[in-house]
Amino acid sequence: MDFERSGFALSPEEKAELRQLLDSDAEVCGKFKTNLGEDKTRISFEPSELDGCEADFIKERTDAETGKVVLTLKYPDILPVLQNCAAGSTRKALTVARDSAYGNNLDLVAEGVQVRKKTAKILGYPSWAHFVTELRMSGSPDRINPFLSSIRDKAVSGATTDKERLRLLKAEHLKERGELPEGGADAVKLEAWDTSFYHSLLLKREYGVDHEEIRKYFPLPVVVKGTLDIYQELLGLRFTEIEKFDTWHKDVRLFVVHDKESGNRMGHFYLDLHPRDGKYGHAAIFHLLKRTSEGQTPVDCMLCNLPGPAPDGSPALLRHDDVVTFFHEFGHIMHGLCAEGHGNQTRLAKCPRDFVEAPSQMLENWCFNQTVLKRLSKHKDSGESLPEEKVQALLKAKNVNEGLMMLRQVYLGTLDLAIHGEAPPADAAGLQKLVDELRPKVCLIENPEGCNILRNFGHLMNQYSAAYYGYLWAEVLSADMFATRFEKDPFSSEAGMDYRKVLAQGGVGKIAEHLKVFLGREPTEDAFLKSRGITGS
Repeated sequence: MDFERSGFALSPEEKAELRQLLDSDAEVCGKFKTNLGEDKTRISFEPSELDGCEADFIKERTDAETGKVVLTLKYPDILPVLQNCAAGSTRKALTVARDSAYGNNLDLVAEGVQVRKKTAKILGYPSWAHFVTELRMSGSPDRINPFLSSIRDKAVSGATTDKERLRLLKAEHLKERGELPEGGADAVKLEAWDTSFYHSLLLKREYGVDHEEIRKYFPLPVVVKGTLDIYQELLGLRFTEIEKFDTWHKDVRLFVVHDKESGNRMGHFYLDLHPRDGKYGHAAIFHLLKRTSEGQTPVDCMLCNLPGPAPDGSPALLRHDDVVTFFHEFGHIMHGLCAEGHGNQTRLAKCPRDFVEAPSQMLENWCFNQTVLKRLSKHKDSGESLPEEKVQALLKAKNVNEGLMMLRQVYLGTLDLAIHGEAPPADAAGLQKLVDELRPKVCLIENPEGCNILRNFGHLMNQYSAAYYGYLWAEVLSADMFATRFEKDPFSSEAGMDYRKVLAQGGVGKIAEHLKVFLGREPTEDAFLKSRGITGS
């Protein structure tokens, strides 16, 4: 089948056309990524327009000459504003800037979509989604669309309640600020730039969770060391940092990994954690070298855009969701290094894309474990671990607004399949129309005029095209894995070593069979629905 999917049975003319299409896709994706990485957008605000943001955050970004606060579109700049800034006009300006920036990226998406459609057609598939999913666990978009619809049906009732709760909170907040419209609370509308802020405000007011306060307990060095220690214990590994090595940036760190029992080298990994101009703008793992029969062990690199140290040298402080991101991405590193096969045939690269997120998603559960939170935290001033009352508040708030968040994931997966389906939009205008219609239909939130997430949705211009649904698909599996083998004892060495056996398989055999062995039965979605607090039928 691999030969057929590579075009082995095509005529010489068709093979030449296929090569041209694949080259065109790679070129388009490269231009898209360049626009993301080299974006120079800067937005200036008066300090008063950032009411609610931390004083240090504002100070570090204030231009000495103009006195204005200058922000980029990188995560360490935009996320704190969207979550903490009380001024809706500022949040709107940032949201619109991000979803309308990046040069001609929307045109590049339209071009890439058409190239992939032609590629699928020449290989004999109805769509790019059919081609991509043929070898995945799902097998076909005909299984994926009902899966996404089922999740939405179960989540929509809770999401509707979530939306109204946030809308009423917005009305209350606007009244406090003297900004309530003439029509009163009934005239208040929840906008796309409101959800993060009012979610954060809800957590503060009703659950006692202040993420800006909690950040002070998560200095980056403490989180990194704690995470590495936990993974070593859980998986029976030993990490040793290499101090002198050739590097592309002074902040990059390098580690060698050995099996603790045998002493055998498992591989190496780099950590490149902070944003800079020209760098990939999201969080991802890149597999630099593969295991070979000649003794080469894997070398992987973890790229993130976590906040860097402050100008005075004090360590960066992470939000709890940054901690979860780091824990998640490091799980991918372990997946890559623990896979035992040689080359592509049994490596992570051959693991089904709709399973590949499951191991890391499962490990996110450790970030909501009391013992782990204590080990990963150390107050920047007092040195104390996260207090018990803050731990409990964080755990209690885990599923707040989960309905709305779930619908967003369904929306992104649905959007991906739509543009890679049998009748994708032909141009940028068609993509805009699709987003304008699909977002409110699935997410219950209107899409701001002229905004389009496809401009910066990098997943769909790389190996995740027609595969973003895999995040939800894999989460169903990951929740079952955790609930069945780790929930009672997250530090079980027996379960940890059994888990390593799942990682070791890479692409050998069908992952469903390996899962069945690990679980002792076929997987179900019960644990997923329970863990997300979804009770709709």
